[in-house]
Amino acid sequence: QRENPRQSEWADGRRKPLGNQSYPHRILSVALRTKAQGLFTQARMKSDLLLFLGYLCCVSHAGRRRKVCPGLKDPDYVNYSNIQRFKGCTKITGNIIISDATFNGDPYLNLMGLHPHALKVFENVQDITGCLVVQGYHPDFTSLSYFKNLSRIRGKRTLLDNSLTIAFTSLKYLGMTSLKSIQRGNVMIASNKDLCYVDSIEFQQFFRRSRNKRQRAVVQRNKPLLNCVSENAVCSLRCSSKGCWGPGYKNCVEKDTHFSNLIDNMLWTQSLNW
Repeated sequence: QRENPRQSEWADGRRKPLGNQSYPHRILSVALRTKAQGLFTQARMKSDLLLFLGYLCCVSHAGRRRKVCPGLKDPDYVNYSNIQRFKGCTKITGNIIISDATFNGDPYLNLMGLHPHALKVFENVQDITGCLVVQGYHPDFTSLSYFKNLSRIRGKRTLLDNSLTIAFTSLKYLGMTSLKSIQRGNVMIASNKDLCYVDSIEFQQFFRRSRNKRQRAVVQRNKPLLNCVSENAVCSLRCSSKGCWGPGYKNCVEKDTHFSNLIDNMLWTQSLNW
């Protein structure tokens, strides 16, 4: 009699049950299949969650990009009563004016003075349609890195024909590393007794080519260049001839790619020797 091919014997001669798999094997197969399906479901849930979070981030970021805020009109200035309205703004339609009264307060108007750290509300600003005016002394007011993302000053409104005025401040460096364009108006940076690095910048590179003859930059009576050099307050060797906004290669207006790569290679070689 022909033996059923679906049957076979165990090692001790006992017959295996009919079917391709024994009962324990079937349980194991079902368990593995269930676990695989569970892992697939978890992976899909994680993927959907990541997509949702990415969507939220994009929506939030897009919302920040679209936030437009009205600026100030002369003689108004940044003070305790209005500074919070600039929080999260990416574009200012008008002027930004920082003065001595910003830090010292105004007893006549019963306004408290601000600490320079309060100017962090401007860190998202990329575009100012009017002018930027900065004055005032404070021990902790040493840079304009609060405007590190400012890329364009349109100069549709100017103050004494200047779209960028920085005068009589306690600044040591500017730190406006994203600035690429000053479309209208002149630049006046003067009488900042502690300000270095600014002499290295050729501001003509930020002017419109069609307006180069009408736009000018006046940089004078800041900290003497020899004093800055003696204090090593000079541009990084990685910076190109276009100058820098402050100390370190991160403040370069433009990096000298060739020289920067050469320095990196030298540092890498030294690290191998160490």
